[in-house]
Amino acid sequence: MWPSLGLRLLLLAAGPAGVSEEKKPVPLYTNDDLERVSPHRDETGVNSKVVAAARPAVSDRAAADGRAGSEAYWRRQAEHLHVRLQRMRERIDEMRARLAERETPSRSPSRRPHASNEAQLDAWRRQIAALEARMRDEEARFEDRARREGALPGWLR
Repeated sequence: MWPSLGLRLLLLAAGPAGVSEEKKPVPLYTNDDLERVSPHRDETGVNSKVVAAARPAVSDRAAADGRAGSEAYWRRQAEHLHVRLQRMRERIDEMRARLAERETPSRSPSRRPHASNEAQLDAWRRQIAALEARMRDEEARFEDRARREGALPGWLR
């Protein structure tokens, strides 16, 4: 009976029986070796200087402003974003108020909500969710652009 494939591979990897493997000699370095290579020391990077990372390039639109990397520029951009988002928040608040007003049960028990009324409420809920998603997306895109162009986080508040 032949040994299994795994066992045969292990036996082959071990090499022929009775043959000892010779170890490779470990190199021994002396002061003479160090003196021989010392003239080439600067080629190894020992004395290299760390170069500061370059600032990321600003977008063409921002570069046209001339002050694209300045704190004032990013504070203005953040203020414009906050104004736009505030308008969206106000619209969402209005829609939520209308939704809450319509969702409250009527005083007369004989009145049931109509299917068209439920459809309108669902449409408003979807609009609110869409506006909230749009707000999050605009904030994320603005923060990504500012980060890529080197703005400090404190400038965006």
